[in-house]
Amino acid sequence: MKDFLGKELTLGDVVVLTAPRYRMFTKAKIIAFTKTKVRVEFTNTWNFAHPGLVETYLSEPNFLIKVE
Repeated sequence: MKDFLGKELTLGDVVVLTAPRYRMFTKAKIIAFTKTKVRVEFTNTWNFAHPGLVETYLSEPNFLIKVE
């Protein structure tokens, strides 16, 4: 699968995406793939969640940008 810029995505890559339900960016790590989507894991630091809350999100690959 490829990201928004056409870079190949692999397990463990760090990517940037728009935080789910928010209009800001967050860094995430790729933890799994489905046939058409990418599952990422990120630390939620922007709302009233307890410190260190780790969440997962299933994203379209072209909504991600790989960080090198």
